[in-house]
Amino acid sequence: MKENNRCHESAPPNTAGQLSDMERAAKIICAYGEDSQHLLSLNAENNYFFAAGERGVIPYCLEGRRAMSQGDPACPPEDLEAVLREYLDFCKSRGYRPVFNSVSGKVGDLLNSRDFCILKYGEEAILKLPDYTLAGGKRGALRRNVAKLDRAGVVLEEYCPQKARNSLLEKEISDLEEQWFAGKKLQLKYSIGGLEFEKPRGRRYFITRDAEGKLLTVLSFLPYCRKTAWCLDVMYRRMDGPTGEMEHAIISACRKMREDGAEEVSLNIAPLAGIDITKPDTKKAERMMYEIFNHMDFEYDFKNLYRFKSKFDPSVWRPRYLVYDRRITLVRLATTITNTKGAADPVLYRKYKKFFITSALKVGRDGNS
Repeated sequence: MKENNRCHESAPPNTAGQLSDMERAAKIICAYGEDSQHLLSLNAENNYFFAAGERGVIPYCLEGRRAMSQGDPACPPEDLEAVLREYLDFCKSRGYRPVFNSVSGKVGDLLNSRDFCILKYGEEAILKLPDYTLAGGKRGALRRNVAKLDRAGVVLEEYCPQKARNSLLEKEISDLEEQWFAGKKLQLKYSIGGLEFEKPRGRRYFITRDAEGKLLTVLSFLPYCRKTAWCLDVMYRRMDGPTGEMEHAIISACRKMREDGAEEVSLNIAPLAGIDITKPDTKKAERMMYEIFNHMDFEYDFKNLYRFKSKFDPSVWRPRYLVYDRRITLVRLATTITNTKGAADPVLYRKYKKFFITSALKVGRDGNS
């Protein structure tokens, strides 16, 4: 269900020449976005809550009466608590029950103090570029793969559609994307972006080619922290390409961005990673997500995604949290997450959804908290 939600009901409707809600949100994110997840929430299917004076925005999508947002609110740090308070009042007035997906510990603490449930959702892999090198035993395999492809003549190129579109290159990229997704019908949405060459919103695009000029990989990075940091969003690779082609592409892109003054690169979030169910206060929802992380292995494998990010031996694993209204049951929470993420193939999506709900029911029967 698509709504046009503003903080004040008296706000004038959009007319010709005025910005859409999504464009208004993009301006606020550009000015205040400190979170790697902010730009992932910009899409036509989302609703947008604007704080008074447009000093902050929270994009969200609806699943029934549950409103799920992604990442922290985009606002000045000093306004964070006030923007959250306004949003909660807004949700209460509409009868919505909020779900905050992939928020920082600071936002989690603020919401926990208001009697929301908070639990670990995953970990974000961060490379601190000024100090990040391939030296050391933990990065040995990565170092060897990168060096091997360097010697083989694999090179990085940056594509800047903001300056000039290249239809031939975009056709190459489209063909590679089609090949990449040919056997990956479970394409989750909402927290995964697209290339969007027609409206890049500050993205940086990189490709790699082998010594014969064959396209091997495509990467896109989303800016945050006023373009001092970049979040890896889209990555496609040639399925018959050389071993280590994606690792080589990411490291090569990081080197280029470091040369340009970038401070950090996020390899994005490894969902459900790092959840400890041995602690005495483990929640049922944490047990559910632990079950999914360790046993879901069709089409979208959370554990393998975590293993891939671990190859880079990140400078920091930044924890992310799921915070939600206590009145939301475990099964409702599972359906909210699965329904808002969606998938391209309905048969596989039903399997994905069934696995989430079955895990929720199992934990609900067996859990102690």
